[in-house]
Amino acid sequence: MTKYEQIKLVQIALYVLQKTGGIDYYHLFKILYFAELKHLEKWGSRITSDNFYALDYGPVPTYLYDVVKGCNVSNTDLLKLFSDNIQSAGKDAPNVLLPKVEVNMSYISKSEIEALDASIEENAHLTFSQLKTKSHDSAWSEAYHHAGSKAMSSISMAKASGADDATLEYLQEQMELDEALI
Repeated sequence: MTKYEQIKLVQIALYVLQKTGGIDYYHLFKILYFAELKHLEKWGSRITSDNFYALDYGPVPTYLYDVVKGCNVSNTDLLKLFSDNIQSAGKDAPNVLLPKVEVNMSYISKSEIEALDASIEENAHLTFSQLKTKSHDSAWSEAYHHAGSKAMSSISMAKASGADDATLEYLQEQMELDEALI
């Protein structure tokens, strides 16, 4: 993950936290997931470069998950960015995340804001159980039941969101182009 991608990921998390007034990390992860689905369906592109993995309770953005949970944190730059910008609500609500600073909106596009706002509106009020059920979609199932990596593909996520054939084709071409440039 590049420095820019790390900063953008933290800014997107900050955006959600500021819009909600603070939220538990489970809701944050699912809001980000459903925003990704919306953006993939409409624009054929991701909001973040953080890969979503299919875990027992639904999809999570892996780098952000590791930083929030404090496990497998090999990316110390991301950990520092996160801790400089986001804090826990404290011992009475350790799962709730709060913003420390204002979000830098120059990292988030209008289309990403639209997807994030829609996801916040649809998902911030849902219970844990409702979010779990909603996030256990076809993309989650495909990755979760796959032997080996539980990484969720952008194509599967776009399909789960109802993307049309032209968007799926565009997304596939972009993925092949990105792979060729590496």
